[in-house]
Amino acid sequence: MHIGYFDEFGHNGAYVNRYDTHFKTHPVFGIGGFIIPAQNVRRLSGSFKHLKETGLREEIEAKVRAKGKKVEHWEKKGAALLTTRNAQKYSELRRLINRLLNILDKLDAQVVFYGQEKPRGTNEDTGEYEKDRYDHAMKQLIQRIGWSLPSDENYLLILDKQGPRERAEIFASSAAFMFTNESAEKLLEPPLEVESHLYQTVQCADWLCALLGRIAAYKYDPDFDEFEWAVTYFGNRLSHISSKHAKIRANGDGKDMYSNHLGSKRKCFSHTSTRGAKAVRHGV
Repeated sequence: MHIGYFDEFGHNGAYVNRYDTHFKTHPVFGIGGFIIPAQNVRRLSGSFKHLKETGLREEIEAKVRAKGKKVEHWEKKGAALLTTRNAQKYSELRRLINRLLNILDKLDAQVVFYGQEKPRGTNEDTGEYEKDRYDHAMKQLIQRIGWSLPSDENYLLILDKQGPRERAEIFASSAAFMFTNESAEKLLEPPLEVESHLYQTVQCADWLCALLGRIAAYKYDPDFDEFEWAVTYFGNRLSHISSKHAKIRANGDGKDMYSNHLGSKRKCFSHTSTRGAKAVRHGV
């Protein structure tokens, strides 16, 4: 049996371009994380906790222990950790992330993700809405996890608890999907939600999603070239432990991205869809 720990990467809202007043979040939305043999979950949890507490010792001393808080309930969000400044300035951080990828490899974990490049425009412009996008991504992820496992293996799917009400509807849809689609037959229960600060494994998935989000932004929008470091420092190592079924689907005439492309600096965006963003950037 395997356990899967997943989170969202990118952003599920409408996207116009990085410089738009209201719709400037991220060109991609997806769900990613890892599956791991159940017997290795406890080892991973302990290893991640040790890695986090030793690698971020100074921050923990200043923000947690000095204020009398519990270290075991403290989490560092991947988005705050994996900034361009941190990644380029601190070699210790680069070593920390590569050590984490090595731990996942040693414990037979497999990174799986599915994402979509969003069409540029508001929901009204594109006819795409957050609920449908999330529902599609979840069903695609469930299938790709199943394809990534041996034929006799089942799994549970665990995600960080989020606020949006649509999550409950998506999980209900997943429950129906698991009984009607043979590609979902390895999923034992509908997705489960947990509080991330209590689960080292879910925090680990959050760090992976922050990394996937940086790479996806670099690949699917030329205005996110600053994230080239994510490909340079971690792309090949991440590719090595990722399922061949992992995918980001391009919009329009862009290029789909698979796990073996994570270490490549080849861009995947459609020049047609990003032309408007360049005009805004240059004041045209």
